[in-house]
Amino acid sequence: MRFLLALTLLLLCLSSSVAEDVESVVALLEFVIDVDEETAAKCLATLRERVQSGEVTGEQRDAIRSQLGAKLREVLALGRESPLYLDTLMLATSWGEPQAAKRARELAGSNLEDVDDRIAAIDALSAARDSEFLDSVGTLLASNGKPDLLRSRLLGALGRYDSPKVAESVLAYYDKLPSDIQPQAIELLTQRSSWSRRLLQAISDKKLPTTVLNVNQVRALLSSSDKELVALVTSQWGAVRTERNPEREGVIRQMHDQLSQVRGDAYRGREVFNRVCGQCHKIYGTGQDVGPEITRNGRGSFEHLLSNVFDPSLVIGASYQARSVITADGRILTGLLAEDNEQRIVLKTQGGKLEIVPRDEVEEIAISKLSLMPEGLEKQLSPDQLADLFAFISLDQPPENPAATPIAGTPAMLIGPR
Repeated sequence: MRFLLALTLLLLCLSSSVAEDVESVVALLEFVIDVDEETAAKCLATLRERVQSGEVTGEQRDAIRSQLGAKLREVLALGRESPLYLDTLMLATSWGEPQAAKRARELAGSNLEDVDDRIAAIDALSAARDSEFLDSVGTLLASNGKPDLLRSRLLGALGRYDSPKVAESVLAYYDKLPSDIQPQAIELLTQRSSWSRRLLQAISDKKLPTTVLNVNQVRALLSSSDKELVALVTSQWGAVRTERNPEREGVIRQMHDQLSQVRGDAYRGREVFNRVCGQCHKIYGTGQDVGPEITRNGRGSFEHLLSNVFDPSLVIGASYQARSVITADGRILTGLLAEDNEQRIVLKTQGGKLEIVPRDEVEEIAISKLSLMPEGLEKQLSPDQLADLFAFISLDQPPENPAATPIAGTPAMLIGPR
């Protein structure tokens, strides 16, 4: 109850920028730091989240930082002996305290530290646009010993920077990333025009295949206000539809015929799903919660499944209409709307990351007529990969479950022995 009251007061004060409310925030935090460490930790984490999202910024942030600084320095001086040390370190790093940022860089780069703490450090450093942290990004991306979750969160955090070093590092170490994280790297590079030009140059130089970009990403690049970028995209992809393609019905028939004559491996298909589909969809508890969870949805029959996979824009539920947001600093974010109010917009993006944009940083919002799920999977995957994928998603339970059976209408030949 004490925590709920403290948090409610904190949020009410943070929603205003008047001097009295800043003083209330500081007084509340100083009090709970001294008398209730559990409540203090949660309040510090809440303030940190608002600072990192940009909802607490400018004069309000600077005033809280100035008035609360002495108390936070007391905690930092205690180091790990204080249970509030990590929460305090991440808050101080988020608003640009040099000594805190130095410690956070060391924490983020250490394999001996807890992964969650390292991710928290990465989020704090990127929120502060810490320039020195960018110098270590390549090392974090390159090492095979780094947890995949760490590299995934790192890619999500790098979008905050408006620096050519981001594109340089991501492209230099792209081949070292696990295949199921590589799509996140490409999504990141499409968020800023300068990064997109570097990506397109790498594709033009045959360092990356054209298939790393899906059709929705190409559409987004073609809608850019950067004429040079649009010219580069047009030279490689030509015109791209902005409405549903009625010819997808023919693709569905073609895929039905093709998949009726091949045999797939459901276990290999799970690997294909994790790499391609799992960026946005969950099945049997695995994957990202962006698009519909497909364990029980969209697989009523094999025909239904084919339609959803190969003609995803035929029917789009209102909650799954993609939004594109252009920010004041030129970043382009595309995802599903998770929250929209007077303070902020929150998008669920590929890979499951929640992108929080303060309302006053939103330049433009557009609703797409097309599904966030791109068309053209048949061009992205080989026939064998398609057979494996459909052998996996056409089972009503995981392939290792002896009770797993094909959904209605699945071709008899498609699913091989398990």
